[in-house]
Amino acid sequence: MIEKDKVQMRKRNMKLFPIYRMLGWDYIFFYTTNFLFLTQVKGIHPADVVLIDSFYALFGIIMQVPATFIIEYLGRKRSMILANFCNCIYMLVVMFSTNLFNLITAELLSSLAFGIKETVDPALLNESIPPSRYKSKIFAKISQKGMANYYIMNAIATVLAGFFYDINPYIPITLSLIITILVTMISTRFIEPQNEKKKHKVQEFNQLKEIKDSFKFILKSERLKALILFSAISGGVISLMSTYEVSLLEDFDISAKYLCMIFAILGIISGILAKKQEAFHEKYRNKSLCTLFGMIGGTILIAGLCGIIAKQYSVLIIGIIITYMIRYSCQGMYYPLTERYLRNFSNEKIDTKIFTAKNFLKSILSAVIGIMGSFLLDRMNISYCMFIVGFLTILVTILMSQYMKTRVGLKPEEYAKEELQFDELENR
Repeated sequence: MIEKDKVQMRKRNMKLFPIYRMLGWDYIFFYTTNFLFLTQVKGIHPADVVLIDSFYALFGIIMQVPATFIIEYLGRKRSMILANFCNCIYMLVVMFSTNLFNLITAELLSSLAFGIKETVDPALLNESIPPSRYKSKIFAKISQKGMANYYIMNAIATVLAGFFYDINPYIPITLSLIITILVTMISTRFIEPQNEKKKHKVQEFNQLKEIKDSFKFILKSERLKALILFSAISGGVISLMSTYEVSLLEDFDISAKYLCMIFAILGIISGILAKKQEAFHEKYRNKSLCTLFGMIGGTILIAGLCGIIAKQYSVLIIGIIITYMIRYSCQGMYYPLTERYLRNFSNEKIDTKIFTAKNFLKSILSAVIGIMGSFLLDRMNISYCMFIVGFLTILVTILMSQYMKTRVGLKPEEYAKEELQFDELENR
């Protein structure tokens, strides 16, 4: 790619990415009402909904291998288009599903789609930003802008979804399908950041060696191992909470429209706090992720405790909502910081492999955490489940903080030279 084309590619991709992420980071018009849709319209037991999420995680383990080959073969742009098209099919399957098997099959498509998206989206952005000492900050700024706008957009959609659900439960999922189709169209407007000839490496079998060498580096890197493990654990807990939190409030007979209003406000809070990730990073440095996740664990535990007591003192439902507000504040800063740390010291040769490794381990741990969450929910009240998960999250945070202390968030000169072998500035 000649320099003039590179400049055009960077301008187009960097301008388009926040819009794409705002609409396509995750499903819009879907969450909150999807739990109600599955339990009330499709007749799925709440524990089985958590189990469906576990199948998503299990399929995510399997799909990481084909996702990696798809990205290397098709390139960033075409892979992005394919992933969003799979999400469109997923929506149709959920909409017309007739049993649990259909829904589990749909999760196979969704896991492939997000296996590709969670790897290729940040990689495409990373490769669209010119090398400089400020690349990490630029990456975080563009990424968090898209995430913040997603939270706000999703908040508005969530409020509307609650009212639409009361009119007809199929309206929110239909709107979600329309948004997903729009995201697929937007993804066609990106410019491929890599040379077209790169895809022929699959035919020459050189890709296998490249992937093998990249994963060897990841397994040897103490920084990446710590970040990927922590990101995978936290991702699994946050995924479980997306079901648990709705289930806890539904346990107090809160209607769909009020549930959606509550989670819309929470989404706005996440969007606002996403913009504060730089200030949080400057204050806590290499303790940032552990501090955020520890706060998330504390809010889960307190929410569970409030849920237990609220059976006698209903005013404590307000306490549950306050803990949700704090957790969503932490979550808003957590995601952009995680992506930022993972892409530090990386280039186009290694970035997709780093995100693939993260997604692979996240899928494994999400499956384990989801199965455990389903097991607990099938045997005890949701409030006690939240309390147990919160306690375990705090315990894991303490252990991980000790492990990460000397491995993450250091200055470049404090890392071993091997850790910086893919750093664009180091190797210029």
